[in-house]
Amino acid sequence: MELTQTISSLVVANAIVIFGSLVQTSTGMGFGMIAAPLLALISLEYVPGPMLFVNLFLSLLMLGDSRTYVVHKEVALLMPAIVIGTAIAAVVVTMMPARMLGIVFPSLILCAVAVTIFARALVLTTRNLVICGVAVGLMGTATGIPGGPLVVLYQNEPLEKTRPTMALVFTFSYITSLVALALAGVFDMGQALLGLLMLPGLILGYVIGKRVRGHMSRALGRFLMLSIAASGALLLLIKSL
Repeated sequence: MELTQTISSLVVANAIVIFGSLVQTSTGMGFGMIAAPLLALISLEYVPGPMLFVNLFLSLLMLGDSRTYVVHKEVALLMPAIVIGTAIAAVVVTMMPARMLGIVFPSLILCAVAVTIFARALVLTTRNLVICGVAVGLMGTATGIPGGPLVVLYQNEPLEKTRPTMALVFTFSYITSLVALALAGVFDMGQALLGLLMLPGLILGYVIGKRVRGHMSRALGRFLMLSIAASGALLLLIKSL
């Protein structure tokens, strides 16, 4: 799909982005899990590059909200590990045949959902932070969904800490993933523009999310995120097969 997107597909894409950004703004996570499989159903051109690019703006907005609560010690351990995972994923993406993307992409999303549901919360040790960072880089670059490992790591942490800390980690992850994808030749100005065309939906979802933040519980956000991600990935897998 080129930049000659039909108005209808862009309207649907922006509606998806509205809901994804609303959930993430309210709970600190959820955009990628919700948006990735649904955008891919419209066209695989929307993922991972354009989705990562537009989501970068959401992370910056959320980081500006409460950056004083960021736990910098944890972020400092995550960042180098994210770079390692990102580099590995970029190599894998360049070697993957285009015809396989429709199968591999939803399969990885389903893996992320399974990990999020069944994995027990990890203790915030140095080792677990490093392992999580590598996983964030891998999943973020390959699918645009870096949040799965972070959900396992931070699911029992207070939201006041989780939102800004995750926002900073997501911001770094998105930037490194986009740079890696660009160097690998799978993210260009055309895809960046496609991401910008979804920015109105992201801003609207962010504004709504801030207003409903006190009414959106983490449990509800988690249910919406996982159910939509699993359903969308299964539909995409069936469509590709």
